[in-house]
Formats: sequence, C-alpha cells, structure tokens
Amino acid sequence: MTTILSKTRREMIEAGGRICQLLGLPRSTGQIFGLLYLSPKPLSLDDMAALLGISKASASIGTRQLASWGAVRQVWVPGERRDYFEAVADFGQLLRGSYSDFIRPRLLSSQKRLEGMAASLDEEKQQGILTEEEYQLCAERVRNLDASQTPTQITATEKN
Repeated sequence: MTTILSKTRREMIEAGGRICQLLGLPRSTGQIFGLLYLSPKPLSLDDMAALLGISKASASIGTRQLASWGAVRQVWVPGERRDYFEAVADFGQLLRGSYSDFIRPRLLSSQKRLEGMAASLDEEKQQGILTEEEYQLCAERVRNLDASQTPTQITATEKN
C-alpha cells in the first residue's frame, strides 16, 4: 500500500475530518470516509490505519460507525482473509442514515430541552422570580432558539 496520497485525496480526508469534528464525532471517522470515498479500491483496517496515521482500533471503530449510517460497506476481496471496506457513493443514502441515526435524535433532544426551558420560565414568572421584562426577554430568546434550531420541521409524532 502506497503512503503517498494526492492533494485532492488529502483535502477530502481533511474535509471529512472537519465535518465530523463539527458534529461532535471523532475526526478519524470523517477521515476514514474521506479516504474511502476517493479510494479506487477497497481498503483494509490496516491500510486505513497506515494511510491516516491512526490506530487500527480507531479505524475499526470509525468503520463500524460509518457502516451503521450506511456510508461504508464491507466487501469481500478474493484471496484475502482480512475485512475490506468501500464507501457508498450515494451521498443521499449517507445523509439519510446520518440524519436518522445521529442528527434527528439530537434535534429532538434539543427540542425537548427548549420546551422544558419555556415551562420553567412560565413557572419562574408565576413565582415572582422573574420580572415581566426579564420574562419577556428570556421567552423571546428561547422562542428564537426554538425557531432556529431545526432546519426541518419536527412533527408531533417525532417528538414522542
């Protein structure tokens, strides 16, 4: 396995790593996807670890996470006993998998947290802890967070 990667492949690896970091996931998971996405052939965990400079355990954990999202799949390579992986080129499938398994649960959790904050504000106003001015300011800002935190509408059935 050659350790020289083209500039384009290195940039794809780094872009994948940055995206995962922004989502609170291990950088290596995104790097694995970036490497596999532009790889002309399936790669083993040993290949990924060597090319990315990560441990084989990190490569294993990252590929399992990506496989659970439908972003990579395990493939058989004739004459080889090791596991090999390739990226699923359908970006729509990746987005659907990551949305339902990762993003949607976080959005629902945030939605419930905001609903709890709104209820607490109402209680604090009734108890006299907040002035009317403080209540109005806080309530407006919580509503703004609520309106801006979901790029797609979360239906009542999704909340339950």
